[in-house]
Amino acid sequence: MAAINKNFVIKNGLEVDTDLILADSQTNKVGIGTTVPQYTLHVNGGIGAADLYVSGIATITTGIVTNL
Repeated sequence: MAAINKNFVIKNGLEVDTDLILADSQTNKVGIGTTVPQYTLHVNGGIGAADLYVSGIATITTGIVTNL
């Protein structure tokens, strides 16, 4: 199979499965696990990260779990 060397462009939004990933071009919001994202990136469910960098103001409403 040959590789395609072009950008992947979607102009009017994207929906994968029922609520797996939603990109709304009207609101410029992306939802993972939700079809009604309230934030620029709205994740409904757990997030696993090896490294996490946050700049600006962070609001934490529950707790932070670390495995140091």
